[in-house]
Amino acid sequence: MMIGSYNTIRPRKPINGFPIHPEDKKSTIFQIDDFYKRKNKDIAIQIPPASISTIKTKKKAISAPVTKKFLYQMENYCDNTTLHGLRYVGDPTLSLCERLFWFCAFGIAACMAGYFISNIYVKWSESPVIISFSPSDADLNSIPFPSITICNMNQAKRQEAERIVDHGTPAQKKLLNDYCNLNSDMNETEYETDWDTMQNFLITVGQSCSDMLKSCSWKNEKVNCDEYFNNDLTDEGLCCSFNRLPPNKIYWNPKSTSYLNQTYSNYIYDWNPEDGFPDKISDARSDYIPRRPLGSGQHLGLSIILDTQVDNYYCSSTNSVGFKIVLANPLETPKTADFGFLLSPGVEARYMINPVIREATHSLRSVSIEKRQCYFSNERKLQYYRSYTSTNCYQECQSNYTLRMCGCIPYFLPQSRGKRICGKRDENCAKKAQEDTNIVYGRTKNCDCLPACAEVSFTKTGSLSPLIRTKGYSDIDLDNYTYSYLKENIAVVHFFFFKHRYGKEIKSEIYGFTDFLSNTGGLLGAFLGFSILSLVECFYHIFIKTSCLDLRSWNEKRKRKAKKKKLSLQYLQ
Repeated sequence: MMIGSYNTIRPRKPINGFPIHPEDKKSTIFQIDDFYKRKNKDIAIQIPPASISTIKTKKKAISAPVTKKFLYQMENYCDNTTLHGLRYVGDPTLSLCERLFWFCAFGIAACMAGYFISNIYVKWSESPVIISFSPSDADLNSIPFPSITICNMNQAKRQEAERIVDHGTPAQKKLLNDYCNLNSDMNETEYETDWDTMQNFLITVGQSCSDMLKSCSWKNEKVNCDEYFNNDLTDEGLCCSFNRLPPNKIYWNPKSTSYLNQTYSNYIYDWNPEDGFPDKISDARSDYIPRRPLGSGQHLGLSIILDTQVDNYYCSSTNSVGFKIVLANPLETPKTADFGFLLSPGVEARYMINPVIREATHSLRSVSIEKRQCYFSNERKLQYYRSYTSTNCYQECQSNYTLRMCGCIPYFLPQSRGKRICGKRDENCAKKAQEDTNIVYGRTKNCDCLPACAEVSFTKTGSLSPLIRTKGYSDIDLDNYTYSYLKENIAVVHFFFFKHRYGKEIKSEIYGFTDFLSNTGGLLGAFLGFSILSLVECFYHIFIKTSCLDLRSWNEKRKRKAKKKKLSLQYLQ
């Protein structure tokens, strides 16, 4: 049964396009077909003789206007696109309300996709870095044993101090007064201190390693302390350091710093936290520096006996007696005065070492320094130090800032030869400069000391017990000391790792460009059905197909001109 007349039925759209119903031709937006039909009728008109001269001069455009052709291609694109909903907008068989509905639906979906994509972009641009735990742990053989710096709290040996007071030069007396914060009537501007004078003074009054270290054991074997420890100058004066790299591996110009008469092994790794140890050397030989641990446990660590020599105290850096100890990276200059932990005489202490290992992926280099907040080794060159660490950067920053503010540099900071060493009169200014650099420690105009992207640092967990003389304990020899001397002067300390493997922190991109592209494509596909080929499709309909139609129109125009010219010649003949 026929429900309605033919004029009220819309045929179904086939795969290759719509058959336009005669009634629907009135509702199409652009009657481009009618235009081209009129154009073709003009071609069939015979040319009268009187109009031959007019043919040569009249150049009226017979192609459709550019805007109308562009809109026609847009309608054609909407009619054939694979984007969800947009093909209904270009469907000429739908009513205006239906096409408007689909246009609004497509616009809302596009806005929602844009909103969620903007959220992903903000997250990608503002916080592109994530710190997570590495899936693989660090083996002990891949990290160095920490550099251990031990300083006696005694700033000056009594024998040397009394000798200086009685028979020393005015310059030595001035240095002793400044170093021990003694009251003196000496003119503060009378004696200027240079580096050589300060260094000789500190070596003379400080406790050397041979006086401090009475016994050393490394990896369960007794060793010569002088071969494993070196005298070193720090902010606590003369100290003893274990497993520090030689100055030529730490400083650009080692002779311009506190370069003492130190002895090192002939086998030295050019180690840094970013590059690690050379791959070709896999064994942890004891004669290589920095030394590496063989395993965990006290028997595979470092054990030493320390002598405080309380009777030789003249002035102390604190209100107590004993030692300050710092665990540090072998590349760094230790700050013993601020960060050293205390060890009293008369105890045996065990310190379990816990390494903190931070690494970074290579792809992190593509993220700006402002966003990742760390430096790779080749991105921040220091003036004095060969390798960048935040501690080395801070030491250098404090040195340069103090020189700029006070005109001098404290003896324990890196410096160049010929700079004036800060004395008693510069104490307030130097302390103020240290406070300022502590406040501006970070990426500011005074200090540009962000953390390194790859770092190795060390923490410790300790326990101690009173020291007594016992029989049958063979690792350390205390039989040569009386109980009274043990209680007042001797300290036994052990450093060792607690585990064979340790977790690592790794800094990487939370969103790379590939992740951002995939998330964006997922949202566009979910809301609009968009893909890369959809973009190609749009480019094809708007530019390539339009250009092809213009080229075809130009060829037809050229053929019509040639045909008209041929007809005119035939008429003249």
